[in-house]
Amino acid sequence: MQGPGLIRRLPKFAANFGKTALLIIDPYFYDDFSVRVPKMFEEAGMKAYSVKFPGYAGHKELDELVAYVKTLPEVPDTFIGMGGGQAMDINKAVAATYRKNWISFATALTTDAPTFTHTIINNPGAQNELMFHYKNPDYVVVDTEITIQSPAWMLTSGIGDALATYIEAQASFANNNVCNSGLDDYRPSMLGMAAAKLCYDILLKDGVAAIRAAKEHLRTPAYENVVEAATLLSGVGCENTGVSIAHGLQAGFAVLPKHFPHGTGVGYCVLVQLIVQNDERFEEVFQFNKAVGLPVCTGDLEIPADQRDAILEELVDGVYGKRWNVTNEPFFFEKSTLLDAIKYLDAYAAEHK
Repeated sequence: MQGPGLIRRLPKFAANFGKTALLIIDPYFYDDFSVRVPKMFEEAGMKAYSVKFPGYAGHKELDELVAYVKTLPEVPDTFIGMGGGQAMDINKAVAATYRKNWISFATALTTDAPTFTHTIINNPGAQNELMFHYKNPDYVVVDTEITIQSPAWMLTSGIGDALATYIEAQASFANNNVCNSGLDDYRPSMLGMAAAKLCYDILLKDGVAAIRAAKEHLRTPAYENVVEAATLLSGVGCENTGVSIAHGLQAGFAVLPKHFPHGTGVGYCVLVQLIVQNDERFEEVFQFNKAVGLPVCTGDLEIPADQRDAILEELVDGVYGKRWNVTNEPFFFEKSTLLDAIKYLDAYAAEHK
C-alpha cells in the first residue's frame, strides 16, 4: 500500500488479524507514533502496545524484544515495524518467533527490506547474516507524506539497492537460476524478472527527478514512481530472481574505514559488476550514479589513497570464494579481475569528474 496518509489505516489493516498489535518504533518517531497510533487503535476498538526499537538489529536486541513480548498481558495478534530497514527487519523476526502476522511500515526507503521474507542480523565488524522466515509481510505500508520528510540520502541509498535488482537478476538467471525466496533454490518467475526490469527502467527515467524532489521534500509523481520501484518492484524482483557481484561484494564492506548504508554500497558495487561483465550499460549507469549521489570511486567511499590497495585486498579476500553470490555469473573470473575492476573504476572516475 503506497500513498499519503496511510498511517491512519493501520488499525484497519491490523484488524484482519485480531484486536491487538505491538508497534516496534524507530527511536526518531517514537515520541510521536507511540502516542498517536495507539490512539487510532483505541478509536477503532482495538489495543496497540508500543516499544522503542533499540536502534540496531542484532541477536541481543532480538532476544530482548522477544522477552519483552512475554511481559505484555497477551501476545499481540499483529506486529508492526515502524521505521527504516532495521526496525522492519527485527519486527519480522519477533513476529515470526510467535508465529504471528506482521506489517512493515516504512518511514524511510534506504533498501527494499520492507517486502522481504528475511531479516538481516547485524554482526559488529563482521559480515551480516540472513534469518529466513516462513512468509513475507502481510502488509507493506508506505505513507509518502512521512517518507518525503526523510533526508534525500536515504532515498539515494534505496535507489542504489534497487539499481542492482535487474542487473543481478540477469546474471543470476544466465548462470544457474538461483532464487532469493528462501533457504531452497527455486526457479525465478517471469513476473520477478519483469518487475526487476520495470524497476530498472523507472529508476533511470525518474531517479534524478525523484532525488531533486526529495531534497526539497516535494511529493511529485516522479518521487512516487521511484518509491514504488525501490520498494515494491525491487523487493518482488530481487526476491524472485537472484543476486550477484553487487550484493556479494557489498557484504564485505565492514572492512572499510567508514560505514555506508547497504544500498549506497550496493549502488557502487553495481558499477564494479558492470565492469566485470564488460557491460555496455556501464557509462550510462556511471553517469546516473553521479547524478543521484551514489559513490563512483574509492575516494567517495572515503578509503585513504595510501591505504587503498591494502583495504581492497582485504575486501575482496573476504568475499571471493567465501560468498556464493559474488561469483554468481555465467562465466568464471578470478579474484584479480574483481580487484582490477575496482581500480579501473577509480581511473574512469578520475577522467570523468
